[in-house]
Amino acid sequence: MTNVAPLFSDPYRQRFAEFMANRHEPDAIARSRRMAFDCFEALGLPTRQQEAWRLTELNALQAIAFRQPANAAIDAQALPALDTPTHRLAFVNGRFAPGLSRLRELPNQALVASLGQALLTHPERIEPAMNRLPGLENHAFALLNSAFWEDGVFVHLPRETVVDAPIHVVFYATGDDNAVHPRLVLVLEDHAQATVVVEYRGAGRYLNAPVTELQLGAGAVLDYHKIQEESPQAFHLGGVRVQQDRDSQANLHLLSIGGQLARTDLQALLDGEGAHCSLNSLTLVRDTQFSDTHVRIEHAQPHGASEQIFKSVLDGKGQTVFDGMIHVRQHAQKTDARQLNRNLLLSKQAHANANPRLEILADDVKCSHGSSTGFLDPDAEFYLRARGIPTDQARALLVHAFANDSLNQIRLTPLRERLSRLLAERLTLDITEE
Repeated sequence: MTNVAPLFSDPYRQRFAEFMANRHEPDAIARSRRMAFDCFEALGLPTRQQEAWRLTELNALQAIAFRQPANAAIDAQALPALDTPTHRLAFVNGRFAPGLSRLRELPNQALVASLGQALLTHPERIEPAMNRLPGLENHAFALLNSAFWEDGVFVHLPRETVVDAPIHVVFYATGDDNAVHPRLVLVLEDHAQATVVVEYRGAGRYLNAPVTELQLGAGAVLDYHKIQEESPQAFHLGGVRVQQDRDSQANLHLLSIGGQLARTDLQALLDGEGAHCSLNSLTLVRDTQFSDTHVRIEHAQPHGASEQIFKSVLDGKGQTVFDGMIHVRQHAQKTDARQLNRNLLLSKQAHANANPRLEILADDVKCSHGSSTGFLDPDAEFYLRARGIPTDQARALLVHAFANDSLNQIRLTPLRERLSRLLAERLTLDITEE
């Protein structure tokens, strides 16, 4: 283990100075790191006195002296795969692993690369794209990412470029109280199209604080999947920012199944007329897992549409938080925005917190939101048992049907089938009456 100052102890500036001493990168990137660190020092780590964090317990996280990870090697079998040709980029402890990666031929001028490599070969594309989206400056863990990221993914698709094979990104972290800060920057120019799958896995206790920036030009189409399957001892605190131009389509799929504490803060700005954002999320928690999702969809232009469906399955003493905001600006007439949160409790000790919200400043819109929390339907369970299906199997079938609705929204068949198998394995958990 390297002998450096811990991440969550004073002095932060010593830790940052040691990190910057080993960096050799364009001045603009170095300046952005220093600005982010200065903002982090001024902002500080969040506390439960802040409304956005009042339900998120960070004491266990802050008690650990996380450190910059050392290089590590892992077996390729530890990484998930898709049963289809892909552009694959793998990272271990936040650093690109060429031996575990494979990039296929791309359309002319398209760029899919590790962020570190792209900085060397195409700095003129990266500098205007990073830290461009609003909201990152107010999030402590996003600021830490902006200061401490080592590597990540850069995707730039010129106008009308279509990448047929999925772009598959895997981040694997090892324990020993490491802190990793992956950065993903995806830029799709007008009418470009891509499918992206990002998976987070690991072993042991560590902090993963990724930031993803998605920029869609006019008429661009993106299918984006975030699969969080971290170690049971891990902390995952991720930020996702989306900006969409006119008539663009962002299909966002989130699956959260791992980690002792997991949080995703997602903000989408529909900044072009006719932009469409679809957000489909499934969270599974058990034991004492805690999962927190904060979403803000900002409708800034007319004729935009957004749909959000958030589902959670909670067992044991698991807890979830869903905080969702739809904000419609005064100019964004003819907006159609819907938000639905549904929580299925498998234990009386599980707890789901829901806070769906609307802020509407326009007067010609269609907007709705709703939330429901409950146990398995006893009538449906009785119906299955009356047909000879054992109690445990009947309950598992009902839970699978509830959760599988979310997976069925995924258009990438190999991923959908693999996640459905994962869901079936996960549903061997006990469904308790306690």
